[in-house]
Amino acid sequence: MAAKKQTVELIALACTECKRRNYTTSKNRKTQQEKLEMMKYCKWDRKHTLHKETKIK
Repeated sequence: MAAKKQTVELIALACTECKRRNYTTSKNRKTQQEKLEMMKYCKWDRKHTLHKETKIK
């Protein structure tokens, strides 16, 4: 039996400067098709940077 695709997907937020995955969150794929981008704090850079959506392995 085939597995159903869920509408809520777990994603990781990666820093654009240091390329590390600092945060995980969930996203509703039906209401948000575009990639998520947020200004979040990066503890390795010690400043607020842009974090973009990436897949969790």
